Amino acid sequence: NFESARYPNCGNIPGCRSMIPLFRFSCSYMNQEAESFIDKNCTWNKLPNNVKLSFGNSHREWEKAVLEFNIKNQRRWKSSIVRHVQKDEKRYYQDLIEFSRTHLMLYPYHLSDVMVKGLRVTPFAYYTRMMEHVMDLERSYDCLPNFTAADGLRLLGIGRNQYIDVMNQSRNKRFFRRVPPSTLLPSKPVPLAIVE
Repeated sequence: NFESARYPNCGNIPGCRSMIPLFRFSCSYMNQEAESFIDKNCTWNKLPNNVKLSFGNSHREWEKAVLEFNIKNQRRWKSSIVRHVQKDEKRYYQDLIEFSRTHLMLYPYHLSDVMVKGLRVTPFAYYTRMMEHVMDLERSYDCLPNFTAADGLRLLGIGRNQYIDVMNQSRNKRFFRRVPPSTLLPSKPVPLAIVE
């Protein structure tokens, strides 16, 4: 099953709906008590009966909820119960980075040792792919949550005005076909401006 809910930080901006079917979770609702047990790395056997009941006494639904919670909260695989649910560490981090990117979340800097060394996904590459995706679907710059937009601006040098310029250039009517926005994005991070 795919979840196609609105972006969490999108608000009621017109035209800012989910871009694609985003993830394969079927467990879309979880109560706070269940989340607290997942947060404490509690195994199925140690759960109270009322929490088990909230998952229909299904160990499989519990595992889905554990995976969903850990990916949504960008948890480290080694220090979480998720390692018992998703045995493949690389696959877990691939799912995590894809979920984060499609949900317009901040780059998981706290996992950068795994993201950069293991998956070779730098913050620049992460925000470039995110921006390409948003532009390909011709979404408004306002779909980007504030902190994501600020971090993307820091690395790509693309704020609201630059975004509009790139979108206008890609729609240029001189060409018979639309220019892909990805060809108009920077190929390397912008230099950091140091404020004294």
